[in-house]
Amino acid sequence: MTTNTSQSEGAILISDLLQKCHALLDELNQFCAFLVDRKKEHAVEIKPFRNSVLSELRSLEKLSTADPTTDRTIHTLRSSNLPFYTAVWTAAKQSQGLVTFSKRFYWSPPPNPKSPIKKRCALVDIVARDGAEWIKVSTITESRLLFELAKASWEEGTDSSDNDDGGDEDGLRVNGNGTHTPLSQPSDSGDHLNDDPRIELLTQARDLQKASLATKIRYKHPQIHFVLPKIHADRTPQIDTLLSHILATGATVQTASSPTTYPTPLSNIFPTLLTNPLSTLTPTLNIDCTILLALVSDLSHATISPSPHHHRAITRQMDLEAQEHLLPSSLYPAMAGRALVCTTEAARRMREIVTLIGTPAEKARTDLLLGEHEDSTPAKLRAAFQEQSAYEVPADWKLPVRVVEAEVDMTRLPPVAGRVAELLSGINRSVFLYGWSEGCVTVSSNRTVVRLIEGIVEAEEEVGPGVWLCGTARSLVGKEKGRSA
Repeated sequence: MTTNTSQSEGAILISDLLQKCHALLDELNQFCAFLVDRKKEHAVEIKPFRNSVLSELRSLEKLSTADPTTDRTIHTLRSSNLPFYTAVWTAAKQSQGLVTFSKRFYWSPPPNPKSPIKKRCALVDIVARDGAEWIKVSTITESRLLFELAKASWEEGTDSSDNDDGGDEDGLRVNGNGTHTPLSQPSDSGDHLNDDPRIELLTQARDLQKASLATKIRYKHPQIHFVLPKIHADRTPQIDTLLSHILATGATVQTASSPTTYPTPLSNIFPTLLTNPLSTLTPTLNIDCTILLALVSDLSHATISPSPHHHRAITRQMDLEAQEHLLPSSLYPAMAGRALVCTTEAARRMREIVTLIGTPAEKARTDLLLGEHEDSTPAKLRAAFQEQSAYEVPADWKLPVRVVEAEVDMTRLPPVAGRVAELLSGINRSVFLYGWSEGCVTVSSNRTVVRLIEGIVEAEEEVGPGVWLCGTARSLVGKEKGRSA
């Protein structure tokens, strides 16, 4: 290679990389600004990824002052991490409900008496769909992948039998969305190399599968999705065989052959990247006692001045309410337009607490919430409730909350429900088993009970009750020091 050719190649490479890096960083900065504007700056953990891109930019800027004709400079430019970062961000823009980037998930290998058990981990490039999807991005090229396969002495897995299901001869079916699924399990040919560490993509797929099986998100294992922008399906038999083995782990695969579209401009993309806390809600919501109390507490409806007689929990809740108003920011959006029910036990316990320590305003709201006014229409109840609150009551808030008998048919629930019932108190048993049996989401702030139920159910590989967990509670303002109610 002549000096002029080297200089030209080096100059073109650095110019192209710098331009693309600035463009990528600009989009990331726009997204960060979008999050701040929506007051969601903590909703997506994107800063570490942005800092990695920024570090890459600084490295490229240093290289721009180096001699562009040297082999070392050109090799360093060709080895830039920017194409990978760009591919990750492109994949992220095509997803929904971003949670974080570059997250490690762990699992414990089977016990080995010859060596101590050490947890192993798999790196997920993008955690999306509120944690339910793990995206792994690889910018490996076809030539590099074929080299790895040749080095590992892979041979294409084939089946001499006729293919009667109309699929492709390579054992892959192209779905309507452009992703691929296997027509059958990979053949025995090459199976002894399934865990060959030299085949990095397959090793990653196996590790991610193990980590997913050790992780539960809302009772289900995360779905693994591979994005391979430099790999084409249905072109090379050896690569198609490898893709079949990856798909056999339960993962989905998106290649350069897959049609990919996402809306532009960025202003249309960004809202879809936010998690939707209301996506799991059902048309009817089962309201726990903790939320019934939050709906009537003075803390939720007015600014209360701290007092020495207030319990520490009340003081903490005052601080939280000042930062984020619970009703307009969380509970009203969740409940608006949905039918609301609560069990007899939840309503009874709420009334007991309100009668014991409730203020006159809290007692009035309780009567309105449960519809204890004769000939009161939903509109009249909302209007009366509005008089007791500093925040606007939604026009589609369906008052009153309907009190129902928690007659649970245990035969409609999985066997693990019996064990759950044994460990819950009477009120929690009525609330959570009712929601479970009726298929409606229970709204609660009782994190301890929710985690207990999840632990029991997930250990049995079952799906438990749908729960929408409110991040903070609101006690009645009358709760005093030393009182545990």
